[in-house]
Amino acid sequence: MKLVHISDIHINGEPILGHDSIANFKKCLAYVEAHDHDADRVVITGDLTHYGLEESYRELQVILEASSLKGKLAPRLMIGNHDNREMFASMFAETNRDAAGFVQWTEETPAGLFVYMDTVDQGKHSGRYCQQRMDWLRTVLDGARAKGQRAYLFMHHNPVRVHVANADIIGIIDERALQALLAEYKDTVAHLFFGHCHYTLSGAVCGIPYSAPRSTNHTCWPEFSGEINRMGYGDLAPNYNVCFLNENSTVVHSIDFLEADRVKWRIDTDFNQH
Repeated sequence: MKLVHISDIHINGEPILGHDSIANFKKCLAYVEAHDHDADRVVITGDLTHYGLEESYRELQVILEASSLKGKLAPRLMIGNHDNREMFASMFAETNRDAAGFVQWTEETPAGLFVYMDTVDQGKHSGRYCQQRMDWLRTVLDGARAKGQRAYLFMHHNPVRVHVANADIIGIIDERALQALLAEYKDTVAHLFFGHCHYTLSGAVCGIPYSAPRSTNHTCWPEFSGEINRMGYGDLAPNYNVCFLNENSTVVHSIDFLEADRVKWRIDTDFNQH
């Protein structure tokens, strides 16, 4: 199964740190349409807007309506800390919510069960995954385990410390409790997908591999000084990830879509020349 994982599009009418989030997201979608239209799913893991404003969600609606990504390829929209849960739900009538009102749901896919998690603590940049949400997740994972399904978890916030102070301070506050739950289901959860940090990440937590793309707009630069107020950014390449989910493997590629015009192609007829 082929998955396109996009995150942190931050739709906003004004530039953010010198970058045009609307233009960049349009370029991202155009590249996906041209090169990854054979994907099985497209998922955007939150921070759909920069301020959670109605006009930003309306702009996102216009962009998605103009896109050729429809049906199974219509992007699955998740919320992040820059979003407003109620405003988002009021603008997107098809929003999936659990019994408690959180924007989280599951979906059957060729690779297994996709689990879309709501890690937003409204009004705060840090995330939460409270007991009510963990009870929901446990029920979902119990069901997947009983069916012998592989589960792929999607969330906005990083569920593990990434050793960058300004990211870790706004990660998931319930990190230890969530990790304890994940450890119980490492036989069922195949991969974790998240965003939030704005730089490419990969690793494992509780024996479960994870990956995260950069923002499609303002990429950040990871540094390890421990200074909470220090954030690196600049004219850096945004990206999205293309992931191949197979029974015995998960492969993740980072696509720097604004760099595509710089790529040169060579066609070899004799591979022995390499």
